[in-house]
Amino acid sequence: MKSVWGIMAHVDAGKTTLSEAILYNAGQIASIGRVDHGDAFLDTDSQEKARGITIFSKPAVFQHNNQSITLLDTPGHVDFATEVERAIWALDYAILLISGTDGVQSHTKTIFRLLENNNIPTIVFVNKMDMDTANLDDVMADLKTQLSDRCVVFTDKESMSMEDEDAMEEFLETEDLSQKTICRLVLERKTIPVFSGSAMKNEGVIELMDFMALLSDGMEKAKDFGARIYKIESLGRDARLTFTKITGGELKVKEVLPNGEKVNELRIYSGLKYQQVEKAEAKDVVAIVGPKETFPGQGLGVEANRAELSLRPVLQYKLVFTDGTVPKLAYPKLLALNEEDPSLNVSWDPHQEEIKMNLMGEVQTEILINKIKRELNYDVEFQESGVLYKETIAASVEGVGHFEPLRHYAEAHILMEPLEAGSGIVVASDVATDDLALNWQRLIETHILEKEHLGVEIGAPLTDIKFTIVGGRSHIKHTEGGDFREATYRAIRQGLMEVGTTILEPYYKFELLVPSDAIGRAMTDIETMSGSFDVPEDYNGMSKLTGTAPASEIRNYQSKLITYTKGEGQLSLTFYGYLPCHNSLEVKEIVGYNPDSDVDNPSSSVFCSHGSAVIVNWDEVKEKCHVPCRSQKTSDESEVVATKRMNHSVDEWLDPDEIDKILHMATHSNHGKNPKKGWHYGDSSRPRRVDSDYVYTAPKEVRAKEKYLLVDGYNLIYAWPELKAVLDVNLDGARGKLLDILSNYKAMTDYNVIAVFDAYRVKGHEVTASDYLNIHQVFTAEAQTADAYIERFTHEHGKKYDISVVTSDGLEQVIIRGAGARLISSREFIEEVERRAQELREQFDIK
Repeated sequence: MKSVWGIMAHVDAGKTTLSEAILYNAGQIASIGRVDHGDAFLDTDSQEKARGITIFSKPAVFQHNNQSITLLDTPGHVDFATEVERAIWALDYAILLISGTDGVQSHTKTIFRLLENNNIPTIVFVNKMDMDTANLDDVMADLKTQLSDRCVVFTDKESMSMEDEDAMEEFLETEDLSQKTICRLVLERKTIPVFSGSAMKNEGVIELMDFMALLSDGMEKAKDFGARIYKIESLGRDARLTFTKITGGELKVKEVLPNGEKVNELRIYSGLKYQQVEKAEAKDVVAIVGPKETFPGQGLGVEANRAELSLRPVLQYKLVFTDGTVPKLAYPKLLALNEEDPSLNVSWDPHQEEIKMNLMGEVQTEILINKIKRELNYDVEFQESGVLYKETIAASVEGVGHFEPLRHYAEAHILMEPLEAGSGIVVASDVATDDLALNWQRLIETHILEKEHLGVEIGAPLTDIKFTIVGGRSHIKHTEGGDFREATYRAIRQGLMEVGTTILEPYYKFELLVPSDAIGRAMTDIETMSGSFDVPEDYNGMSKLTGTAPASEIRNYQSKLITYTKGEGQLSLTFYGYLPCHNSLEVKEIVGYNPDSDVDNPSSSVFCSHGSAVIVNWDEVKEKCHVPCRSQKTSDESEVVATKRMNHSVDEWLDPDEIDKILHMATHSNHGKNPKKGWHYGDSSRPRRVDSDYVYTAPKEVRAKEKYLLVDGYNLIYAWPELKAVLDVNLDGARGKLLDILSNYKAMTDYNVIAVFDAYRVKGHEVTASDYLNIHQVFTAEAQTADAYIERFTHEHGKKYDISVVTSDGLEQVIIRGAGARLISSREFIEEVERRAQELREQFDIK
């Protein structure tokens, strides 16, 4: 069986040395390397060797006891905590390393919390037990107090059994626990077994590896394809590696990913070396070559995208070029840094004309300066711009945005509610598809999530808000995807202006160790910083103070602490979360933000009056909006909403005769006005008789036209119960299954098959076409629907080709029929596919 393990720890706990010892015992390397010697197998980057620290998570594969294990070595320095959290998403199990001489550190607790939140079964290895000052009993007491009382020495089966009734009964009967029971307790996170030894002297490592193999043997493989992308690594020259953990099924070279990109190559890495493989199976960690649109945290197949990282930078820096480079010219190249580490949030400030980044601390800053020099040849330095403030909505409100310049129309109603601290952004929908088509609801959701919306106090990004789509309206003719972008942005802004926002600032959780005679000074300083703390504790002859304080106040406290404690004081900080700002008025005055003058984030709406656009201020929008707000509706009120029936709706098939009648009425509505058949008015008002001088000419040879079948992809998926069931689980899976069905249908007919899918959920997307086996697939441009693409295709090529269209969109049927194309309802096409498949089975006697 296969499994993926991660080793994580506080810096200097011996994490990379343990990785080396494991690989040495597995026969992967000839000797145990050391970080400080620069010869570690997994520390391959030049800066890692120079600094003697791990910066990037890297995989290595080894075999032990007939088990294939992928090991991820992760950074230990707190500045690279986001790299650790990204790697956790790819793990089946984790080894939490504790230094026998230092015990549990602040970053150790942060890592343990991440493992708990991600439900990763964990075992502990206490390292450096060969040191004179190491004491396992003291470390165990520390583990139980600061991490969890589930931490139990592996040989103490009695304590382990107390976490589960069945295990307790087994121990009482046999005075032991079976391997199966121990594995179950670990998998269910009811116990955290603790091993101990010395990685440098290779003591206790074999016992650890044996238990890793034992746990791996119980892993089960999922059948459906799923994958988690946890890391992107640039190879230069527009090439990149997408590091992916396959969670189920398999992935082959030349396959097309659910996002439409092709797999050109699959690599399994061990350190710098890699092996090319033709396919990757469940529990493999592979680097995919080919895709350029993937991102860390992306889920493929049955896997959803990862939630937002809980660890994030709280300090913002501006990038200063010391070699005379123009920042605006360098900005596009620096954007590539976001692909590898999205938490950097490389951004352009148009007002200050500066490049800004979010960083964790000094070590990461130094690493990044060297990376920019080595890869882009820019000489830079960073200047701190202060902490990263955020804002949240002050109260619940229904925001309304209307966008109706000439030949455009969209109105969006979004309920915005404050959430608990740390909740982030949540989006929901509470509006019937009869009131607003599902297409437009999804488009509004996309526009809510596609950018960082700003608050109205200091223009900081919003957080801890729930957005619920509660209403809206489109126009049967004039609405385009871009219209709902404008309406959505303006609805959010209108609501914020109505109820206001609250400024939030980042808080650190601190642990402060000072001599007992200095505890009074420390408590006074924390209170001055607007921090809070618990009752001081005695800790190894010193006083320990724990609490929270604003990051803006405490981040530079270390230098003051060293001065008044004469170097004896210790301060550790971990990110706690965003809380209301302690000096909001001061911050607001310093920033000087004016929401009314922010032209990039307008709060007004655009209405149409007498054929021209009219700007309506935010405080008047609700009086003029076309859809009543929820607070304005009464229980007996019924509203007729003229929304466009889009291609995601249910089957709305019109009979071709009925369509022809509609077309005839529209096309020939002016016929019959001439007073007499056979009379022609020409350019004058006087009629004249036209004599017949008809001459017979032989018809030209008629050649059969090339046949095309255009399929409105999502419309057909929603109409096909089998595909709709898959869609409820995963959109990519439903689309892939439809393409396979169409590919089989193509093999049984003489059609050129084109499947058209909406892609206006993808920001900046252009029309893309690609081959899928023997058919073609098209993803429309941003704000362009599939029916619009099909309508254009039939108008441009209707005379050249014999075109048939599969759709059940009523309006689309009329337009396509008018262009001369044949129509096949979704229901009829499903029956046709099933009929042909049945004929094929009967022909070849397939059961």
